[in-house]
Amino acid sequence: MAKSLESEMSKIGGKMILAGANADETSVNAVAEMQDPSQIKTFSERSDIKAIREAGGAVVASTTVISLISEYSLF
Repeated sequence: MAKSLESEMSKIGGKMILAGANADETSVNAVAEMQDPSQIKTFSERSDIKAIREAGGAVVASTTVISLISEYSLF
C-alpha cells in the first residue's frame, strides 16, 4: 500500500522512507519525509488517499501521526 501512495506523495514534495508491518500485519509503521511537515496530516486526510489506504486494508480511523523530527537527520 505504501508503494501505491508514493506518486501522490511526490506531487506535494513528499517521499516514503520506510514502511513495515508487525509479524501478524495488524500494525503498520511508515516513515515519510515532507518538504512541509504539516502536510503529512492533510495528506492522510484526503478522501482519495483514505480510499487507497482502506482498499489496502488500513483502519484509517486508527492513524496516528507521531512527533516530527525537524532538526536532526538520522540517515
